[in-house]
Amino acid sequence: MIEFDDSNTIGHMTTEALADYLELIGDVDAAVEIRSGGGRGQGLGRLFGRLYRATHHVYGFIEAGPSSSEPIRIVPASSVDADSSLIGTRIKVTLDGFRVEQYPGRGRHLVLFDFTGRGQAGGEVEDLQFASVLRVNDGDNAATSGVPIFTGLMAPQDGLSFRAKTITIRSEGDEAIISSLESPAFREGLKLLGTIQPTLPMLVNLASGVTTALAKRNRNREVQFFELGLDFSTTRSSNRLRRGTYVVVQVPDADLWDWTDWVYDPGRGNVVRADESGEVAPFNTIVFSVSISGAVEGSSAMRAEGAAAQRASQAGDRPAN
Repeated sequence: MIEFDDSNTIGHMTTEALADYLELIGDVDAAVEIRSGGGRGQGLGRLFGRLYRATHHVYGFIEAGPSSSEPIRIVPASSVDADSSLIGTRIKVTLDGFRVEQYPGRGRHLVLFDFTGRGQAGGEVEDLQFASVLRVNDGDNAATSGVPIFTGLMAPQDGLSFRAKTITIRSEGDEAIISSLESPAFREGLKLLGTIQPTLPMLVNLASGVTTALAKRNRNREVQFFELGLDFSTTRSSNRLRRGTYVVVQVPDADLWDWTDWVYDPGRGNVVRADESGEVAPFNTIVFSVSISGAVEGSSAMRAEGAAAQRASQAGDRPAN
């Protein structure tokens, strides 16, 4: 599995290295701004710099409920109670929103979204990895809503941990690699049976291999990284697992963020200001939801291959290449 490391994000690059990279991908104006000392102020001034340099994320939660056209309240993910009825239950995780306010480079962005789920029940569990390619311009939302990431994921007693990273793809010649992520198997997400352990080893390995290959390209860079643990504890500092929607916002300074200033607009599919302006939050935002899954088995050819590989492994045989 590819290693998830916050220090690999573009926000941790030196000023000179970032400026060189921006010149490499043709974003000369941004490179000049960076070299002149722009894009990284202090306090509130930091909010008006290059947003992709932010290294913090804040986590909000929207309670599950009936559809509505009215703005919906967002609360800190650490303020909600866990739903213990989910323990031992299959859940579905869907990608419901991906907004790019600002990413490095000019023109339409090609973004690799890599998402990993991990059980917190001990060393015997394994990561589940899903990857997808999104196409989006600055100040716009990717064409994604309700896209399955994991279906039939079992929620263990100790909860789950989700990790995500995004990579801006700027290297030429990556079309063949990207096409593997746009197959029906990936569009449907990983369909799992019964436990947190992956029943799709071939598909999981493919996602990991593709992410690793793209991350190593000279013109591709990791932009966002977050890790969100969701458990069933009663501690006041942790984030809890329950049915609903989790909102992840990349911000320059988490201490300056207040969820009471923001609501979710279902009509526009965006986080917006809670005041009369209704301005869309000028930050890179990822939205994913957790719901009960009724899935029993998957239907894609890729999934069948993965199940066959697992059966061969359990029987002590090495699966065919």
